[in-house]
Amino acid sequence: MDPGERVRHSGSRRFVEQMEWMAQGAAQRVIDLVVDSLDVNALIARIDLNAVLARVDLNVALGRVDVNQELGRVDLNQVIGRVDLNQELARVDLNQVIDRVDLNQAIDRVDINEIAGRIDIEALVKNTDLGALMVSSSTSILTEAVDLGRSHAVSMDDTLARWVSRLWRNHATRPGPPELVNPQEES
Repeated sequence: MDPGERVRHSGSRRFVEQMEWMAQGAAQRVIDLVVDSLDVNALIARIDLNAVLARVDLNVALGRVDVNQELGRVDLNQVIGRVDLNQELARVDLNQVIDRVDLNQAIDRVDINEIAGRIDIEALVKNTDLGALMVSSSTSILTEAVDLGRSHAVSMDDTLARWVSRLWRNHATRPGPPELVNPQEES
């Protein structure tokens, strides 16, 4: 190789590099000017999103999830199967969720008759000690009846004693229980 050719080759290479550098600088400046002068909203308004979305391959976008080819729909069970629900639920603030719930509206939606219809009365009776309940109930009723009978008997006894006393023309009063002493009179 001729030494002069080497210098010419190296000079032409430098010239080409400078020209490329200048061309890149000019291109960058032109791009900056064009981008600065663009109305992005007007540009977006001119884009046909349906045409763009028609070109999207959902298999690639969703990470090779099977797509039902007949219907052209994504199998959401597979997509949801890839989600770590525990991790997502850990990020939920339940207090905020509960604060947003209208309990009156939720209660209005409850059908009490349907809930009552679901109660298994036979199982409830089997699990309840009905015998003890009946004994307790009947014992309290019997006790009240006996107390009522005693009260009426005492009242009748007093009434009969007054009648007998009138018949015998005995105006003396029948002795009763001792009178209670008033605590203020004791001192």
